[in-house]
Amino acid sequence: MTTDDRSDEQTTAYPWTTATTTEELPLHDGPVWDPRTGEWIEPTAERTPSNTQRKSTMRAALAGGIVGAIVAAAVAFPVARLTSHSAPAIEQRVLSAPPAAGGSTKGGASVVAIAAQARPWVVNIDVSSSQQTPFGSVPVAGTGSGVIIRSDGYILTNAHVVSDASSINVTLADGSKLTGHAVGVDTDTDIAVVKVDRAGLPAATLGSVKNLQVGELAVAIGSPLGLEQTVTAGIISALGRSVDRTNQPPLVDMVQTDAPITEGNSGGALVDATGSVVGVNAAIATAPDVGGTGIGFAIPIDIATAVAQQLIANGHATHPWLGVSGQAITPETAQRFGTSSGAFIVAVTNGGPAGQAGMKANDVVVSFAGQKITSMDDLVVAIREHQVGDKVAVGVIRGGKRINLNVVIGNKPAGQ
Repeated sequence: MTTDDRSDEQTTAYPWTTATTTEELPLHDGPVWDPRTGEWIEPTAERTPSNTQRKSTMRAALAGGIVGAIVAAAVAFPVARLTSHSAPAIEQRVLSAPPAAGGSTKGGASVVAIAAQARPWVVNIDVSSSQQTPFGSVPVAGTGSGVIIRSDGYILTNAHVVSDASSINVTLADGSKLTGHAVGVDTDTDIAVVKVDRAGLPAATLGSVKNLQVGELAVAIGSPLGLEQTVTAGIISALGRSVDRTNQPPLVDMVQTDAPITEGNSGGALVDATGSVVGVNAAIATAPDVGGTGIGFAIPIDIATAVAQQLIANGHATHPWLGVSGQAITPETAQRFGTSSGAFIVAVTNGGPAGQAGMKANDVVVSFAGQKITSMDDLVVAIREHQVGDKVAVGVIRGGKRINLNVVIGNKPAGQ
C-alpha cells in the first residue's frame, strides 16, 4: 500500500467503480472478461487522497452492489448495536467439521466438502436502478450475493447491494430465478434483508465469530464479477478490524480474510471450517501500485443476524447510542491524560446520553459495564453489546482522576 508524507498512515485503493473524479490506475496487467456485457474490459483502481485516512483504521472498497458505489474515510462515532425482537428466530448453530471429501484442505477441513454444504445457501442478486447525471437519469445495473437465512425466503445481503434498487432479481443455486424485494436496509451496519416468494429453501447454518481464531480456514462463496457460485479459500487473517466509510459510522469488529473476493461477492458468505457462516463479505482493500493485496472484510454474522431480526420484524433497526465522538489515546497524549490507553472523548452531543450522565470533552473512557476500554473501537463494540435503555457504569479519567458515571443508553437519532 502506498503512503503519503505521514509515515504512519496508509492509502487504500478503491477498485471496480465507474463514478469517480479521482485518479485511475491499472489494477493488473491484463483485461478481464465481463460476463454481463460480453466484452473484455480493463479494470481500474481508484485512489483516494490519504489525508482523509484516520490512523489505525482501514479504508476499503465495497465488494459489490450498484456500480459506482465506493467507501472512503470518515471519523464518526454514533455507535450502533442491535436489539432482539419477536420475529421468527434465525437459528444459529455450529456443526462439527464436515468429513473430508477429497480436494484441497486447509486447517484439516476439506474445501470441497464445505463448498458442497454451503453453496446451496448462497444466491446471486442482480439489481437495477437509475443514476442522475448532468445529462439526466441513466440506468444502472449491479450485482451482488446473498445468504438464505430462513427457509421461507429471507435472504441476508449488504445494504450497499440493494439500496435504492428499483428491481431485485435473485438466482438460486439450482438456477431458479425469482423476483425479490427489500424487507429492510440498515446503512449503519451495511446489512439488508431481501424476501423472495418461495418456501422450502435451504437455510444456512449460522455460526459466530466469538470462537474464531486467526489462521483458521475461511471459504468465501458468492458471485464475483457476476460469476455465480464461485468458491475461494484462504484463512482468517485478523479479527476486530475497522473500515471507515464516507459520511457514515465506520464498520467495526470486522473479520479480515485473504480468501479472494471482488465485486459481486458483497453479501455472500464467509464460511469457517465447520461449514458455518461466520461473516457477510462486504469490502476489499487494494494497493494502487501493486493491484490486489488479498485483503477482504466481512461483517460478523453475530451483528448481521441481530440486524436481520429487526429488519424482518420492523423494517428498520435501532442503534444504541452514547452521543460522543472520539479517538484512541496516542503515546503523545498518554501522559497528559494520565492513562496509556482508552477512548479519548473529543466531543459530547448536547442532550445526549453521555452528556446527561455528566461526560465531558477531554474525558478518557477506560471502562464500560466492567469491560476494559483501550480504544474508541473498543467503546463502539462495547456499546453494541447493550440495548437501548440499558443503564451502564462507565469509568472515565478526568484531570488524572478516575470518575464513575452511570449512562442510560439512548436510541441514535436519525442523521447522527
